[in-house]
Amino acid sequence: MNQEIQRNEMRKQISIFVPMSDWKKIRHEAARNRIPMTELCRRWMRPELERLEKGRQALHGS
Repeated sequence: MNQEIQRNEMRKQISIFVPMSDWKKIRHEAARNRIPMTELCRRWMRPELERLEKGRQALHGS
């Protein structure tokens, strides 16, 4: 995804519930990478979001 477009796009927040043990693993990985947990989750989601966008474009011929 184009980072410039993402910055100008309206944003919505999502929340998920995960077991405390998973939350601690995510927190540890974010700390290890010196990034916020939110950014780590965005990075993990990005490949799937790009795949969904490609599928949408193929479906609509864009």
